[in-house]
Amino acid sequence: MRSRSEVLSIYQRFAAMVRTQYSTLIRVFRADSTGEYISQMLRGVLAEQGTLAQFSCPGAYAQNGVAERKHRHLLETTRAMMIASSLPPHFWAEAVAMSAYLINIQPSAALQGGIPLERLSGQSPDYSMLRLFGCVYYVLLAPRERTKLTA
Repeated sequence: MRSRSEVLSIYQRFAAMVRTQYSTLIRVFRADSTGEYISQMLRGVLAEQGTLAQFSCPGAYAQNGVAERKHRHLLETTRAMMIASSLPPHFWAEAVAMSAYLINIQPSAALQGGIPLERLSGQSPDYSMLRLFGCVYYVLLAPRERTKLTA
């Protein structure tokens, strides 16, 4: 998102994706009510779609405890992976994406031991593609790009 004015179009695309991929509607939209991203137009779209809008008080993070805890879990997992693999900080986006994937393929107590990705897609996750995060790899250069002394 490059500017706050894009929130409405991004939300509409996301709602359409949820509708087509999962054959369901978004039931509840939760956000803090700072107004930073919530425009009257977005509120109108939510009302049109029958989505319940729930807004917490600005700065009252305890009102959004589940999201705050999940955010902390995601960042702790990311931080641990980056430290263990000695990756530089500019790989943070890839580390967060991998952390989210790993969390979603692990059994969850909230789902009584069920796997979130399995519940969402109906298919068991494929663990065969998992590799060490931050492992060393080498790029094979085309013959014209390498010399006798190239690594």
